[in-house]
Amino acid sequence: AGAPQLLGAIAADDVIPFLKFLTKKKRDRPKVKASVEDSVITSNGFLAFSTSESNLGGSSTVDGANSLAESETSADIEDQNSKRAVWFSWGIASIGTLLGNIDHITPILTMFYLMMYGGINLCCFLLAWVDSPGFRPQFRFFSKKTALLGFVWCLVLSFLISWLMALLALLLLYAIFKYINISSQQQGPWNVPKAKVDSKTGTNWGDVYDSIRYKLTTAILAKVTGSENFHAKNWRPQLLTFVDTDEKGVPLSSEVLALASQFQGGRGLNIVVSIKQGSYLRQGTYEFAQHCNETLKESMGKERLQGFCKVLITQSRFNEAAWAAGTHAGLGPVSPNTILLSWMENWRRRLAPMSMDEMSDHTDDVYSCNVEEFVDTLKGFSNMRRAVCVLKGRKFPRYGDVMPPDSTIDIYWLVDDGGLCLLLSYIISRNSIWRRNASLRVYAVSTTSEDGDRENLKQLVVEFFQQIRINASVFVVSLHETDIADDFRARSCDVCPMGVPDMTIGEKFRSLKDDAMSTASSASGQSGQPAFLSLGINGACIPTPYSPPRLSKKFAQPLPVNENEVYVEETRRFLLPDTAKKFNELIRENSVDASLVVTHLPLPHKASSANEFMAYVDTMFENVDNMLLMQGTGVEYMTTVA
Repeated sequence: AGAPQLLGAIAADDVIPFLKFLTKKKRDRPKVKASVEDSVITSNGFLAFSTSESNLGGSSTVDGANSLAESETSADIEDQNSKRAVWFSWGIASIGTLLGNIDHITPILTMFYLMMYGGINLCCFLLAWVDSPGFRPQFRFFSKKTALLGFVWCLVLSFLISWLMALLALLLLYAIFKYINISSQQQGPWNVPKAKVDSKTGTNWGDVYDSIRYKLTTAILAKVTGSENFHAKNWRPQLLTFVDTDEKGVPLSSEVLALASQFQGGRGLNIVVSIKQGSYLRQGTYEFAQHCNETLKESMGKERLQGFCKVLITQSRFNEAAWAAGTHAGLGPVSPNTILLSWMENWRRRLAPMSMDEMSDHTDDVYSCNVEEFVDTLKGFSNMRRAVCVLKGRKFPRYGDVMPPDSTIDIYWLVDDGGLCLLLSYIISRNSIWRRNASLRVYAVSTTSEDGDRENLKQLVVEFFQQIRINASVFVVSLHETDIADDFRARSCDVCPMGVPDMTIGEKFRSLKDDAMSTASSASGQSGQPAFLSLGINGACIPTPYSPPRLSKKFAQPLPVNENEVYVEETRRFLLPDTAKKFNELIRENSVDASLVVTHLPLPHKASSANEFMAYVDTMFENVDNMLLMQGTGVEYMTTVA
C-alpha cells in the first residue's frame, strides 16, 4: 500500500508533471452566502437560518457549512486519486509478472531501492554540509559522516550486485532529475527564468543545489578577498551599466544593454542600474520600483544579458546616486571596475534639472539626469579609479544580428590608456555577432612632429600587437597641426585625477625604443635603465614613463609668495570644438564604412563647463552612427605574459 500512496503524493504535489493524470482537479463549489433571512441547506440535510437583526451564529454556521463541504470534496478527490495510483501501480507490477520469471526484474528493483536510500543519505549530507538553517533533523544520533557513508555504501552495493543494472538505474535517475529540473524552470517572456514553483499550488519546494551554490560562492569570495587588484592577464571588465527608463521601466537606450551583453565574452560581472527620482515615503513607490525592475529584467533577457538589475529611487542628484551605486555594488573583488553609459543624444534639452512637480507634468519626457550631473558623474568615476565607457549607438547590432562581410571595428589610438581600448575592442570582436565577419583596424594617431617617420611608428605598433597576440590591421594617421593630444592626456599644469593618460602613442613607443637601446647599452657595459618597471599593486609590467618636454611659458605657474595667495593661469587651455571637428573629419575620412569606432574619452576636467564638454564630444560624434569612448585608470590592461 506504500507505493501507491507515495505515487499519489508525488502526483498531487506536481513534482513530476507527466503524473498529472493520477490527480483529479478540484471543482470550485459556490460558497454559501448569508443574507437577510437566508436559508441554507447543509450537506447533512439540516436547514440553517440567519437574520440580520439577530445574527446568533448565523455566519459561523455558514462558514462551517462551507468548510465541511470543502473537506468532504477533498476527501472524495483523495480517495479517487489513491484509487488511480493503485490501479497504475497494479499495471506496472503486472507488466513485470508477465515476463514469467520474477528474477528478471529483481536486480533493477534492487537498484531503485538502493538509489532511493542513497539519494536520501546524499541529500541529508549536503544539507548538513552547507549548514542550512532549514535542515533540523530530530534523530538524536544523526551525523553527516554517517549520511555520507550511507550514500557511498548504497552506491558500492549497487555496482557489486550488477554494474550494468546500476548504470541503467543511474541513467534513468539522471533523466528523471533533468526532466523535473527543466519542467520546474518555468520560463517567462523572452526566456527570463522564474522561481521553481509548483505550477498548480504555487508552492516553492526549494533546491539543495541553491544552498551548495551559495556556500561555494561565499567560500570563493572569502578566498579572493584582499586581491582586488588583479594582474593584467587576469583583468576583465566588471560592468556597472546605467540606463534611462520610462515610467514603466522600459529602457530608453537599449543599445547600451546590447553592448553590455557583448562584453560578456570577458566573463565579468554585469550589474544594470536605473536611477529614478522619487521617495519611499510616498505610497506605492516600492511597488513601482519592483514593477520597473521586472520590466528591466525582461529587457535584459531580450539581449541575453546575464546579470543583476536594480531600480534605485532617490531624491538626490543623479551623480551622487551613481557614485553610491559604484561604491556599494558588488562584493569584494567581484565589484564593478568599468562604468558603461549611453550618450545623451538630446543633451541640449536637458541643461537644467527638473523638480518633482515638473516631472509629474512631463511624464513623456522625463530623464534621470541633466548635463551638469552627467559630466559630474564622469569626473567622479574618474576620481574613483573606474574605467568609463560612453556609447553612442544609433545602429548598434543587437542579439540575433550578424554583421555583414568585411565589417570592421576601428580603433583610434591617441594616448596610452594601458591598452583599455585594445582589450575591450578585442572582447567585442569575439562575440558571436562580430566574430565571423568583423576584423580590427587600428589607427595610431601621430600628434607631434617628434613622432618621426610613419613607417617606423607603424613597425613598432605592429611588433607590439604581435607581442600581445591580437590580429589587427595597423595604419598611422597624422594630426600634427592640432593640439588634440592635450585634450585626452594630463599635463603637470592640469587639475586632473591620478591615473589618466599622460603619454601619446608616439611618446610611448619612443620611450620603449629608448629604453631598449639603453638596456642594450647596459648589457655592453654602459649605464642604462630597465625597459620596464614593475607595477607594485599587481606585479604587471608597464613601460617606463616618458618625461614630457618642458612646459612653455603660457603653461608656467609662478610660486605664490605666501600660503594664502593663489595664482590663476594666465592662459588656460579649454576644449575647442575646432579640434574635435578635425578629429571627426579624420574619422569620417578613414572609417566611413566602419561598423564601430572606438577611441578615447576627452578629459572632462579640462572643460570650463559641462556644456563645453558635451559640445566637444557631440562634434566628435557627428555623422558617426556607432562610436564608443573609453577612459582608463592608469593601470595596464594588456600584457605580453601568457
